[in-house]
Amino acid sequence: MTHIAKLALAAAMFVTGCSEGEGTTVGPRGGVVASEDGRFTLEIPEGALDQEVEITIEEVECDPPTAIDTCYEMGPVGLPLLFPGTIVYDVDPEELDGLTADDLTVLIEREEDWKPLADHRVDMVEAQVTASAVYLSRFAVVVVEE
Repeated sequence: MTHIAKLALAAAMFVTGCSEGEGTTVGPRGGVVASEDGRFTLEIPEGALDQEVEITIEEVECDPPTAIDTCYEMGPVGLPLLFPGTIVYDVDPEELDGLTADDLTVLIEREEDWKPLADHRVDMVEAQVTASAVYLSRFAVVVVEE
């Protein structure tokens, strides 16, 4: 992550960081919500919410067996966004050893089933995975099964 990006993330976490059990209120103006560890963020664009909502991000146990790092749950689970938000997932670089960008995908849980997000992007240099989300749920970065 670039120095400027780290400063921006730190500022966003200071303003909007989530502690377990606590949320960050985001409304029609949009905003950024970060996990307590700062490794998972949701960027909500202006107009994606039509009212103020308390958004939470918590570390959860990973259900997919091929998850390579921490799994996160954004709540309220199932809340739809009127415009896609962007999740940014900072992966532990050690977890990427021996893998390529094509080996990874992002899964989202929907009705007790996990589905890949088609528009994910993997930056192996920055150890970062991003994707669009149209509703709040559980997320995992996984190794693609052949």
